[in-house]
Amino acid sequence: MQLYPAIDIRNGKVVRLTQGRFDQETVYGEDPVRTALQFRERGVQHLHVVDLDGAREGVPVNRSLIREIVKAFRGFVQVGGGVRSKDIASFYYDAGVSRLILGTAAIKDPVFLGSMIEQHPDLFYVGIDVKDESLAVNGWLDLDTQDPLEVMVRMSELGVRGFVYTDIHRDGLLSGPNFARYETLRRTVRVPVIASGGVRDISDIARLREIGVDGAIVGKAIYTGEMDLTEALRLLGIAAGGSRSAP
Repeated sequence: MQLYPAIDIRNGKVVRLTQGRFDQETVYGEDPVRTALQFRERGVQHLHVVDLDGAREGVPVNRSLIREIVKAFRGFVQVGGGVRSKDIASFYYDAGVSRLILGTAAIKDPVFLGSMIEQHPDLFYVGIDVKDESLAVNGWLDLDTQDPLEVMVRMSELGVRGFVYTDIHRDGLLSGPNFARYETLRRTVRVPVIASGGVRDISDIARLREIGVDGAIVGKAIYTGEMDLTEALRLLGIAAGGSRSAP
């Protein structure tokens, strides 16, 4: 299991939103590149970077900044937010991004998803963002009528190599992950699943590992000090250093 500290970027700053609401923003850093380097110095090997502006606008807004993060961090960096065209995917691939998270484009355009998988089968995961048991799209601003679990099963059968599953109602609240949901996903979905939303502390990491999820994205708990990052890395057997290889 891998741990992915989150660097969410809005207006060039490191921020956290509460339940995906853009009017509920807390700024935790003025320089995302510096934040990435600080994580690396603490032994982090994997990062989860989101262009929040890109997710909302539908096109990358902070891609040059993200390229700087990848260059400076020199580890495994997965990126999401506004990746809705082949040109953007190619830009990030050329920049050295280890994995791209497709969201709205994958949900709304299966042909696009299929073409991306055919071109770079190991590069893409799909972000499954869930609110009120429904898929959320367009930067979590709109809901889709498809059943999230059915979508995951269907996409995995089509060749999607893994998913990032976000429980929006728990995101930014430090209320704990939806463990029952992840147990269901592990029984049903046959490809890797990364958990996101609600992680509070090291005990949540331990429980997710017991369930068998393949990774956990943690944001607010790290920035507020609720979770001891060093202890979490030690629990997962992660030593200092970095690699671009997949977890």
